[in-house]
Formats: sequence, structure tokens, C-alpha cells
Amino acid sequence: MTDRTRYQYKDCSAVLGTLTLAQKAQKALSSAAIPTSISKSDTSSLHRGCVWSVNFSCNQQENVRAVLASAGIKVKAWSNGDDISG
Repeated sequence: MTDRTRYQYKDCSAVLGTLTLAQKAQKALSSAAIPTSISKSDTSSLHRGCVWSVNFSCNQQENVRAVLASAGIKVKAWSNGDDISG
């Protein structure tokens, strides 16, 4: 039997401005069979007001970028675990 902890994927996230936009992104990603979750982001010190993010497995990042771009959803920043880039 294999040790599952060795094969866990790192979580990445797309930082968005509003909860409504995060829900729209989650719906678009769900249509593309990409599992996600929504959370209130800890990056609110970098942005004004509330900031929400859509979390996904890092191995799906290229697919997530393509789906969100296709849906016309603009991402404020991308987070690879602890690293946040604009």
C-alpha cells in the first residue's frame, strides 16, 4: 500500500475581488471538471476591502487560467501556497 501523504497536491488559489466573482469562477471551473473551494483570502492587507479566493490543486493551474480567461473573469493575483504574484 502506498503512503498517500507523499502524493498530496499543493493548493494554489486565484485571488478575486468579491464573493460573487469567486462563485462565478467556481461555477466555470466546475463546468470544466476542476474541483475547487472558496475561502476568504488572507491577502486583504495587499488589497482594499474583502478579498476572496478560489482554491484548486496546483497541477490544474494552467487549466484554471485558461477556463477563467475564457469566462472573462479577471484574477487580481495568483497564489502558489504561500507565494502570491500579481
